[in-house]
Amino acid sequence: MNGKKVQILMSTYNGERFLQEQIDSLLAQSWENLEILIRDDGSKDSTPEILKEYEKTYPNIRIYLEENLGVTQSFFQLLKKSDADYVAYCDQDDIWMEQKIETAITKLAPVYGPALYCSNKILTDSAGIPLKKQGHRRLAPGFGNAVVECICTGCTAVMNRQLTEIIKKRLPEHAILHDWWSYLVAAYVGTVLFDEHAYIKYRQHGANVVGARPGFWGTVYSKAAYLRKNHGKLLGQLTDFANIYQENEKKDALVGQVLAAGHFPGRVKILWNRQIYRQSVLDEIIMRILFLVNRML
Repeated sequence: MNGKKVQILMSTYNGERFLQEQIDSLLAQSWENLEILIRDDGSKDSTPEILKEYEKTYPNIRIYLEENLGVTQSFFQLLKKSDADYVAYCDQDDIWMEQKIETAITKLAPVYGPALYCSNKILTDSAGIPLKKQGHRRLAPGFGNAVVECICTGCTAVMNRQLTEIIKKRLPEHAILHDWWSYLVAAYVGTVLFDEHAYIKYRQHGANVVGARPGFWGTVYSKAAYLRKNHGKLLGQLTDFANIYQENEKKDALVGQVLAAGHFPGRVKILWNRQIYRQSVLDEIIMRILFLVNRML
């Protein structure tokens, strides 16, 4: 099985601070047949120079220095270039454990049809030291979840060839993020595997730190603010999805029901729709309140 080719897709942008540690962890993977495709999204720091040095040294690293498109479209450009049996998304600032890819392929290999693997992650500080508070839990993937929530953190995601080709064939204009779109498509056409174990150190620093105000109401406020930030974006993503995918009557109807929640009485009807769900009870309550006040789509 180790003969199967895996491509790791990394999009970089001004990532000089942690980039070398991340690439070194990719090169240390236990999976042998590995290729690393890196697209720089118009960096202004020393990232391009760092990447060029790696490309000179390692024949399995391919670098693309291109114009700024934003993270989602940058990953989609890499997806277009991919041709491996398995494809993995990768951020520029994490640390992968050496068995990460091997574990994902071992779980994906027996699956028939399009499939996506994703997993938990170990939250660390900027120095790569694990934080005391971790978010590890068992999650329930499903299309009813994918329409309103992404449980697939991109840097943990690995897809088989069937799913990659389906996504490549019809790329959206308004996807919120590449990982959410991949989760949405996988849940629609195939299988999603969520691994409760973690094989990646997910660095928390600067703008990507996940924080909450103290106390119960502080948590509620922070969760509501997080959900509201995609107001308008979720509408665009689901509209694109409804235009591209029209192959499953039941799932198509569910997307239509969520889109109808942008208007009355659809926003009232969605309150009682148990086909859509978020992973935590509190998130579930907040989501339905935001639908009711028209701040979710």
